Amino acid sequence: MGLPHLASASNQAQRAVHVAPLDAAQDEQLREEARFLHWFGQDTVSFNRGYVDIAGGNVVAALWLSFVLERMPHEVRAQRAVMDGHRYSFTMTGAECEHSTGITRAQQASCRRHLQLQGLLQVDAQRGRTVTYTVHLDQLRRRMAEHAQPLVAALRQSPVASPAASPFSPRARRGR
Repeated sequence: MGLPHLASASNQAQRAVHVAPLDAAQDEQLREEARFLHWFGQDTVSFNRGYVDIAGGNVVAALWLSFVLERMPHEVRAQRAVMDGHRYSFTMTGAECEHSTGITRAQQASCRRHLQLQGLLQVDAQRGRTVTYTVHLDQLRRRMAEHAQPLVAALRQSPVASPAASPFSPRARRGR
């Protein structure tokens, strides 16, 4: 329910019922309750920590990338985006992004430039039109693999490096 609905409901309630004026303590209690509801009624914005490294250390770009990739399956199922091999293309307005993530338009532009320099994003922006983005999933996978190399090396050196001992190996799962 958006604010216009609340304002409309409030106006209707005031017309239907006479509301007694509030004293200062009641008014402050109402304000505190509104702050609480506003704070906890907001969507949680989170990001995958690994994207910070992939995005070259840029935390805001990592948040933008996490947001985009988290909504990818839903957008593709709803046919508002296209997954074509190694590319994920979608449209998103600056207002939509800012509303969902809190990333301002200036920060969004910086994120786009940064991700483009990293080879992860292509932007098709034309004046007066919604921006079309293409995430290069193949490049993302490559960067993820590069950043996973230290962990791969550590796993190879561990005493349980045999494939049968790994909890992720098919042989280990079949034996359970």
